[in-house]
Amino acid sequence: MSVKSLLAIICLAINLIALPVAQAETKTYQGVGEYRMGERDTLEIAKQSAKERAMRNALEQAGVLVQTSARMEDMELVEDVITSRTGAVLKVLEVNYEEGNYLVRAIVKVEIDPEDLNNRLQNFERKSKFSPSAKKSDDNISLSNKKSDQAFELLSKGIVDGVLPILKESLQLNETNASAYEKLGWFYREMKNYDESLQNYNKSLEINPDWIWNYAGLGRTYYEMKNYEQAIQNFSRFLMYNKNEEEIYQLRGECYQAVGRTEKARADLEMSKKVAAAKEKIQEARKLCEAGKYDEASPIASEALTLNQNNALVWETLGRIYNGKKEYDKSPFYYEKAIKLDPQLADAYIGLGRAYLDLKRYHDALKNFDKYIELNPDATAFIYQCRGECYQAVGEREKAHDDFVTARKLEQND
Repeated sequence: MSVKSLLAIICLAINLIALPVAQAETKTYQGVGEYRMGERDTLEIAKQSAKERAMRNALEQAGVLVQTSARMEDMELVEDVITSRTGAVLKVLEVNYEEGNYLVRAIVKVEIDPEDLNNRLQNFERKSKFSPSAKKSDDNISLSNKKSDQAFELLSKGIVDGVLPILKESLQLNETNASAYEKLGWFYREMKNYDESLQNYNKSLEINPDWIWNYAGLGRTYYEMKNYEQAIQNFSRFLMYNKNEEEIYQLRGECYQAVGRTEKARADLEMSKKVAAAKEKIQEARKLCEAGKYDEASPIASEALTLNQNNALVWETLGRIYNGKKEYDKSPFYYEKAIKLDPQLADAYIGLGRAYLDLKRYHDALKNFDKYIELNPDATAFIYQCRGECYQAVGEREKAHDDFVTARKLEQND
């Protein structure tokens, strides 16, 4: 979250508090969310996942970007807060669940005044857009993130010396850097200062409930403290969103073992092996793709998919294989699966755009090239060349010309 967004939240929250109740035009929105249970999902986890999707669906109908946060105890939801980007806390009126065939559906009703809130945010952004401090704030955020990344590099190598001053500097530049607090949690865990570790992980979650690595960190801290039930809860929360970390399955399996839940322990330890094996297969298949050996890569990628269907890279790799074999009618299915699992996987948008370009679905191709450039501002000449061809095909000559010029400049710089 940028400093400008944070200021918008604070100012709007203050305004909302001061706003007379009679002026608010609250509307009721209904949202539906579904979650299909896996072998290791509990009913409580499935209900929570379905509920979060339903709330997001309801709030998106109101046109407001939302964040969700939850607190769980003994695998049961005990506190639920839905906040909009404008800082307003929304009232949940009703939640109903439907269950059947491993599918859980949640239907929720929430209250929000979307027009008022969005107008306030837009007005604030217009006023603050040209603020003299805006550029300085953005620069501070960038520097803060670089410091946090620097700390990550050290910690990932097992180095703790010098990490603390780096993270303190990061937070001086941006006191709302959730990543920096998460790294502090990591640092204090390495130092066996578990109270400080837990405090910083939780602080990070307060700032950004979507920073799921905090759950992995909290789980590891509780694991080292031999508080296995708390560790299981946090590892489970992490695995709701990321099912591709073999170490987390391994640790949760060991926790299950410690509390005598042998069947769950066995399942997690087996899953850990499958996830690790799938990653090895994916790497092998991608190396073959780079060498143009698509036929050899295909069975290896398929084997990886059998081991773990939750890894976006395996789906992207299969899409890459079909693109490489020029079977563009088959690759979109795999790229779309990859994007559904990981909307930030930039390479999937390139491949999907390339396939749609060959299929003459130019508008679809443009959407994907645009998304890739949004995720990766350092796009190569090839991307701009492809997008230029799409613009040319749909008659947007000026945009096509601009992209072709950009492509030529990038080629010259290379």
